[in-house]
Amino acid sequence: MNTSTMELLHAVRGSDPGIYDQQGRYILLRGVNYNALGDYWQGNPAVATTKQYEERDLQLMAKYGVNCIRLLFSWSELEPEKGKYNYEYIQRLQHVIEDAAKYNIYILLDMHQDAWGKFIVSPASEMCGNPNKGWDGAPAWATLTDSASTCLSGGRETAPAVIHAFENFWNNTNGINDDCIKAWQELVKATCNYSNVVGYDLINEPNLGDQPLNVEGRKLGNYYDKLIKGIRTAENNANGSSHIIFFEMSVTLAGSGTPFIPFPDFTSDKNIIFSPHLYFEAISYQLTIEQGVDVVNLVSKLFNTSMFLGEWGFFGDPNADVSKVKRFAKKEDEYIVGSTWWQWSQSPGDPHGISWDGTQYGNTSMALIELDKNGMFTGNVNDLYLKVLSRTRPIAIAGKPLKLTSDPETGAMHLEAKTNAEGTTILWIPDRFGVPQLSGNNMISFQLNKADGGYFAEVSVKGSYSIDVHF
Repeated sequence: MNTSTMELLHAVRGSDPGIYDQQGRYILLRGVNYNALGDYWQGNPAVATTKQYEERDLQLMAKYGVNCIRLLFSWSELEPEKGKYNYEYIQRLQHVIEDAAKYNIYILLDMHQDAWGKFIVSPASEMCGNPNKGWDGAPAWATLTDSASTCLSGGRETAPAVIHAFENFWNNTNGINDDCIKAWQELVKATCNYSNVVGYDLINEPNLGDQPLNVEGRKLGNYYDKLIKGIRTAENNANGSSHIIFFEMSVTLAGSGTPFIPFPDFTSDKNIIFSPHLYFEAISYQLTIEQGVDVVNLVSKLFNTSMFLGEWGFFGDPNADVSKVKRFAKKEDEYIVGSTWWQWSQSPGDPHGISWDGTQYGNTSMALIELDKNGMFTGNVNDLYLKVLSRTRPIAIAGKPLKLTSDPETGAMHLEAKTNAEGTTILWIPDRFGVPQLSGNNMISFQLNKADGGYFAEVSVKGSYSIDVHF
């Protein structure tokens, strides 16, 4: 039962694309990826793969201004046996959704996978020069590898077994493509009446199979179209609301690093948004941060949508990389787009951080918060990154947003927008700089409301207006 008073959001395509609330305000969602309910390969039974879910995570997120969580879930947990759904798991997802509403946090449900799933792992008997860890995603019964090798020739997607698994999925071998859609529908029926569910991310970082790029790209688009229609059917059957569809590009072709987008005509659905992942100057160095954001913004125009950056992050020394975080943040503000940082926490037993044989791992692992090898929060936080991510910003913008700049070093922010009628723009302002001062043009009035970690400013505006925050 949905007890949230949060407004249902929707996406708009066309000349003014973006995410909007029921009042027609432009909504800016900024937050984190959260994998506490993910189902991962475990390389060492004594080392946790994820953090155990706790409501205090959400409370701490809200303290840093998070208003959106990309909540990872795993098909392997949702449907561990063909046609048999794990309703206890669905209830755990519902519990997080309901807890998030207490802190005015929206949930984006993400069917997550990496290298197909945790059941493609190199056994010691295969004698690989470069063995494959297991990862996360599909259940064992849907892992159809044609007995191909699990050994890697490069990154985690290069194992022939991974490529075969995806080719069988796109070809609907044994009906597994249809089964995945049915599993999605079961989850949608249980979540589509929550107004703080912002939407559904169809599949994380899909890989294409081994046929020519144009053939594989069309398969991706066909699956997206079929799944979107399946989600809409489930929403209707549950008397639920239409939620935003977040869709991604593929990340490989036959294991090679060839990203590809679905053809722009893949769907006629209007409630969609392009959700690429950007790791330039973190994993890939083909483009700069600035060039990467510019490119995906151009790609979003092919679909007549806005963009939401579903994953981004940096993984080196925070003292060295914080300058990259600030550059990325500047581009986010330039395009006035939302995002979710990868990721809130990472346990030492996560496949990203442990060796194939389970012997090499850290005693602690720092993402935005630090975990020990039992997946417990140590109390340490990544203050350098959190100060950038929690910077002053608008949350709901009356009218059409025109310009946004925000300085994480001083707390200052400048917003320009234009509205045809009087309205209310809402800002998030961290409290580490003291009590904020507001000024601007065509501001009728404003009210500051103190919250844990900051302030929410409700600013009445009209016409062409500007708002400046300073200290």
